[in-house]
Amino acid sequence: MRMNRYLFVTLILVAWLGTVYTAQAFGIWSVSGKLDKLGNPITATGQNPDEIKGWMKIGDVTAAYQIPWEEIQAAFEIPKDLPPSTALKDIEKVAPKFSVSELRAWIAEWMIKHSSK
Repeated sequence: MRMNRYLFVTLILVAWLGTVYTAQAFGIWSVSGKLDKLGNPITATGQNPDEIKGWMKIGDVTAAYQIPWEEIQAAFEIPKDLPPSTALKDIEKVAPKFSVSELRAWIAEWMIKHSSK
């Protein structure tokens, strides 16, 4: 018995998409990187700079690590009029010395320097 190829392709697509959307609905699968396995939002905890992601807002990062926003602006030559609600990946576009990986390294050094105080 032969199956119509259009029906076969449709069944494959429905099965694949159904699996993906069902897994996302139950919080098992997230492709954004903004949620953990339980569906909770990922945030900067202020403990490990490696957890910082490009989609995070600079204000959230400075609050988590208790670093004055002005220090980061000065270190990376970020424009003064840039609001703390700006995503890190967007800061890379306006500040040539800034990158998320450089920010992680800078924060790690900052934490070491300020842990002795």
